[in-house]
Amino acid sequence: MNTFEKIYSVLAILFALGLLCVLVFFPELRQLNRLLTASLLGLLVNMGLMFIVLRDIFLRRFSDQNMRYIWLALALLIWPSVIYYLVRHGFRPRN
Repeated sequence: MNTFEKIYSVLAILFALGLLCVLVFFPELRQLNRLLTASLLGLLVNMGLMFIVLRDIFLRRFSDQNMRYIWLALALLIWPSVIYYLVRHGFRPRN
């Protein structure tokens, strides 16, 4: 991952966690027009994050070829696994 992708990944995760905290702690913001705007922005940001993570999974060399498919399935099915992938592999240089 290059520097832009790393920064974007961190900001996308912070945005998702921030949006979750705002919706939990400020119930008055749970109005349709605000939710639609925030959800659309979150969708666009996380689509970019998924593109970056999936691209990194496909370009990275793993010791076992099956690990690529396992990470791919985890990233697509369970969103928080993206955070673990970024810490474990994504922020390290590809060999």
